[in-house]
Amino acid sequence: MRDNEMVTLAEQRVTVRGHYDVVVCGGGPAGIGAAVAAGRGGARTLLVESQCHVGGMATSVPLSRFCDSHGGPVFDEMVHRLMQMGAAEYVQNPRRYRPPGRIAYRAESVKAVALKMIAEAGVDVLLGTTAESAWLADEAVAGVLVANKGGRSLMKSRVVVDATADADIAASGGARFLKGDPEDGRLQHVAFRLAISNVDAERYEREKPSDEEIIELLRAAQEDGLLHPPAGVFRLEPEIFPFDRRSGRLALGGWEIQGVDPTDPVAVSKTLVECQLAALELVQLCRAHLPGYEDCEIGAFPAALGTRESRRVVGQYLLTGEDVVGASKFDDAVAKAWFWIDLHDPSPGKSTPYSLEYVQAHRPPEGDWYEIPYRCLVPEELRGLLVAGRCVSCDRRAQGSLRIMPTCMFIGTAAGTAAAMAVAQGVLPHELDGTEVGAAILGA
Repeated sequence: MRDNEMVTLAEQRVTVRGHYDVVVCGGGPAGIGAAVAAGRGGARTLLVESQCHVGGMATSVPLSRFCDSHGGPVFDEMVHRLMQMGAAEYVQNPRRYRPPGRIAYRAESVKAVALKMIAEAGVDVLLGTTAESAWLADEAVAGVLVANKGGRSLMKSRVVVDATADADIAASGGARFLKGDPEDGRLQHVAFRLAISNVDAERYEREKPSDEEIIELLRAAQEDGLLHPPAGVFRLEPEIFPFDRRSGRLALGGWEIQGVDPTDPVAVSKTLVECQLAALELVQLCRAHLPGYEDCEIGAFPAALGTRESRRVVGQYLLTGEDVVGASKFDDAVAKAWFWIDLHDPSPGKSTPYSLEYVQAHRPPEGDWYEIPYRCLVPEELRGLLVAGRCVSCDRRAQGSLRIMPTCMFIGTAAGTAAAMAVAQGVLPHELDGTEVGAAILGA
């Protein structure tokens, strides 16, 4: 079988399954913000999500905390509802976190609360459906081709919001984008997070083998073919995977993997397979050799690979790392943020853990913030579409700050608000006055 072999398919007739004012692609934090805002803005809105729940990285991988930056009105409301039901709380660290702190949350409750807000906004939802590509008419995006158990179909719309995180729809429509470090193309690490349950942690701490014994156990297991580390494990030495020599502890909660492009389905699948098989081998190894682990088991696998960086659409303005650190303000600002430039970066870049001094030097000054202009949501040439989330127009350093979930939801809220305004005014998104969009969200 030859790779990249091309064939020509017969002309395909595709059923139009819906006519909407706004179609939002992706149900993660950015998509939630966009769908709620568009629906509340009076637009007939559809949210398309590939998984069987909303939430994206907030609910598909065990992150459990929102970072310390403002998330906008939809985010604030969601957090308030979660706190009312005891499913979220603030976590304080005054030296490292900006007030009021980070927010610990219960992922299953986020799924339900976010979905309730979406439903209350009158938004239609298609779960288990892939937003496949943009459909263009009259040189503008006029809908989205989707695929699910019912086959391939078209959802027509007046405005599309790409909240896929990877700019899948914008890229399919021909939008220009950047990806990775400008010098060598490297991308931030992906993360595979898991839970190993039914462990007697106290007994293990009392009776655990020495570091040398654990290292020898892991080396022997690899030599005997009983343990296969995932390719590209970052920082952990592959020959003693998953032992962390720096901390002297086994890394059993997950691993960061370098060299994986989130837009490459083969690479993503390969990494998921390798990590899941490695987890199974580790459970069997721990059961046989570690005190307190005799009955351990895989508690949970993530529903997705944790990703941090991929495509960045080139828009009417490119937000920079200097804008972040310098607390830049814009006339057409539609969101604000103050998180630091956090890059989980392979060599030759720097990576976590970062010192407090580094964090403080790579975020806006105390009490200040930077703004994200509407122009970052508007592709340079592609019409009829807005981007939201980490795929907005920015350089790599700026994305290291704005990629966090509260900021993505803030940007999504702006995109949904703008989409509804464009529909109401009978214009395309690039024809909107960005200052009006900002006023609707941030206040005059």
